[in-house]
Amino acid sequence: MLNDCNYNKVRLLHDLSRINWYLKKHAKEDAKKHGHPLCHTMCEEMEKDMEKHIDKLRAAIIGLSKEGKF
Repeated sequence: MLNDCNYNKVRLLHDLSRINWYLKKHAKEDAKKHGHPLCHTMCEEMEKDMEKHIDKLRAAIIGLSKEGKF
């Protein structure tokens, strides 16, 4: 069973990945389709920021797994 801290990392990784997928597949295209360049730019920035956090969470989970603490 996962401890609370490890569960939180997995949950955050899952939730951020879903939001990031939505930004890529829908939000940016919708903003572009409806002529909202500022919204499109905002979605791109959010996507890049989330990818950084997703990478950090993924690295933390992998690191803990290698140490046998996951």
